[in-house]
Amino acid sequence: MTKRPAAPLLAAFLWVLSLGVSGAETPRFGGELRLRGEGFDNLLDLCDCAHDSYEFYRFRTRFWVEADPTERLRIHIGLGNEQRWGRGPNGSGLRDPEGKIALEAGWAVLRGPEGSGVSLKIGRQNLMFGEGFLVFDGTPADGSGSAYFDAIRLMWEGHGFSADLLTAKLDDEAFGTEARDEDLYALFGRREAIEAYLLHRDQRGETRRAGGAVHPKQHTTALGGRFAHNPETGMHLIGEGAIQTGERGEVDRAAQGGYLRWGWTAPWRLRPAVEIGTLYLSGDDPGTEDYEGWDGFYSEWPKYSELLVYTLYDNTTRIAGDAPGTWTNLRGSWLELRVRPARRVAASVRATRFLAVEKTGPGDGDVRGNLLAVRCDVALMEKVVGQVVGELFDPGDFYADGSDAAWYGRWQITTRF
Repeated sequence: MTKRPAAPLLAAFLWVLSLGVSGAETPRFGGELRLRGEGFDNLLDLCDCAHDSYEFYRFRTRFWVEADPTERLRIHIGLGNEQRWGRGPNGSGLRDPEGKIALEAGWAVLRGPEGSGVSLKIGRQNLMFGEGFLVFDGTPADGSGSAYFDAIRLMWEGHGFSADLLTAKLDDEAFGTEARDEDLYALFGRREAIEAYLLHRDQRGETRRAGGAVHPKQHTTALGGRFAHNPETGMHLIGEGAIQTGERGEVDRAAQGGYLRWGWTAPWRLRPAVEIGTLYLSGDDPGTEDYEGWDGFYSEWPKYSELLVYTLYDNTTRIAGDAPGTWTNLRGSWLELRVRPARRVAASVRATRFLAVEKTGPGDGDVRGNLLAVRCDVALMEKVVGQVVGELFDPGDFYADGSDAAWYGRWQITTRF
């Protein structure tokens, strides 16, 4: 999905503002400013043989307005922009050629009759189910810029149960674009700590990427469930799993994936906590007729590692045939320690051992490597938050012989109003 200039969107934005002039309620406003500095070295090719250090900044701005013209209608319009600049390999300059305002949110919610629990949400909206295991980033190609879907979502809630039935358009071949026609259909149900879902992703054409890579049309259906017991203190247990069927080109798909997290948080002032977890995402076995590779649907965001996700985009470390950015062919086990040393400070350190399900990497083994990640979040003042993230990755024999360590670092300050 590509961003489009939003000059004509200002008219819609002002229209929502005007709704409050004659309505019973004044429109609500909000926004966000975020400055992020990032740097990394070696993580694209895991090799000291070439200078691939990056140091750059990202400045993201967001502004939204929301109004209730009637008791049963809510309208929300949000605009956003992200600029990037800095230095790339050998000191080369990095800068977005043009900053464009984008429509990040543009939806309306129509509520059903009183007591029915039914509502309909139509338009550009963010979607996240559970921890974003399969559905989170509808616009994965723009990094941290946005994560929206163009969707129609029917929601119902009652008797301790809730359900969502939705369809979303990701890309369309119309209007002369080269993008393949892609749609998502989903049914989610929740009751207390248990969730279940049925997803179908329909990619009706081939995708041709830079470098000549061709990814075939795909039709994937996922059936899954999630359990989450996650109190503020005490023991937490969270798990999710899914099976996938469908077709990848002319080959049948048969994939599985899931994760399990267990931990304990002490009720003391510092809130010390410990967590152990495990992850499994199947990989394609070249010795079978089926395709067993996990389809990440819309979960390309760096939920397992800010550093490792970059290796999923570069051809020197990514498995040939896998779509760029897809978390697949992956096993992981981790130990995480967390603490709140002050009322406004939260810190964590995580050690993860990553393996591959299938030995299909540039090397001859199944050990992706060891990752050490640290994170610190600080509430600097009301509505202003700072964050520091650092990761160090030591690659294993899944990658080419002599692969070198890589690092990733980030700081950011976010203010909301």
